[in-house]
Parts: sequence; C-alpha cells; structure tokens
Amino acid sequence: MMAVNLGDKPLADFSRPLEMMSDCHRRIEHFLDVLNKVDARFGAGELTDEARRALEASLNYFANFAPRHTADEEQSLFPRLRCSQSTEARDALAELDRLERDHRQAEANHALVDRLGRQWLAAGHIDEGPRQSLQRALDELTAMYAAHIQLEEQQVFVVASHMLKPTQLREIGAEMKRRRSLTNCIVQADGV
Repeated sequence: MMAVNLGDKPLADFSRPLEMMSDCHRRIEHFLDVLNKVDARFGAGELTDEARRALEASLNYFANFAPRHTADEEQSLFPRLRCSQSTEARDALAELDRLERDHRQAEANHALVDRLGRQWLAAGHIDEGPRQSLQRALDELTAMYAAHIQLEEQQVFVVASHMLKPTQLREIGAEMKRRRSLTNCIVQADGV
C-alpha cells in the first residue's frame, strides 16, 4: 500500500514554485498510472476494496488538487512569462497557447473519467461501452501529459528559472500557497 498525503508539504516548498510544479507533475503521473492500472486489472470484473480506494483516491486528486496546478501555471507563471521581453524566452512563449489548450483538453477528459469512474464506484463494475470511453480518455490523458510535462520541465520551467526575478518567483510561490488548503487529507492509493 502506498500512502499519498495530498495535504502534506511537497518535496519543494513555496519558496521554490517551479520545483513545486514539477512535484505536482509527479503526482499527476502517479494518479494517472493508478487509474490505468485499476482499469487494466479490474475493468473486466468487480472492484476489490483495494481497487475501490485507489480509484477513488485518483479521482479525488484530479477533481480537487490538479486544478490548482493548472491555475498555478495559467494565473501565475504564464502571465509573467508573457510579459518578458527576453529573447531566450521566445520559443517557450510560443508554446504557452498550446499548453493552455492541453489544459482544456485535460479538463474535458478528466470530467469524463470522473463521471465514468464515479459510476464504476457506485456499481462496483463498469460495462464495456463506458469502459471503452474511459480507456480512450485515459489514453489521451497519458499521451497528452507525457508531451505536456516534458515541454514544461525541459523548456518552460528552465526558461522561467533564468528569466524570472527572485521577487517574481516569491510572488508565484505566495499565490500558489493561497490556492491551497493547508488541511491534511490522507488518501490511500494502492499500487494496483
């Protein structure tokens, strides 16, 4: 069993907002992997208690915590990058619209995954038609996040770390902190 304490202090703190965003990427990858594993192992049959907890934890993460990450990027990081006149940032800036389109695509797929996942939790099983829709949405999310995260971490965050001033990074960190509830929410996500 792997305990994921969603309200705990991340590996990085608010004084290192770009690293915190990367920490969030690791959580996104983890919970997406859990969803894929639950589907692969239990989609053709009944959910076990362990699978139910893992499915619910993953759905709750994407419903409650992941939207803050999107806001961190779209409301705090991207606007500051767009205001830059840096020639170094030009290529990264050209990708911000694409990244925001990815966010909209992810939101639509997560809404579908959440609806189908909640139905699955309620029934204890998932019928073949809804399962195929779930699998398509998970496949799209997996592919999108792989490219999206790579672009952000290898290009956008690198440029941001060079061009943003320490005061701007502190502002981003403070904004991120305000977006988060400081209550602890321990969620068990089994390594199914």
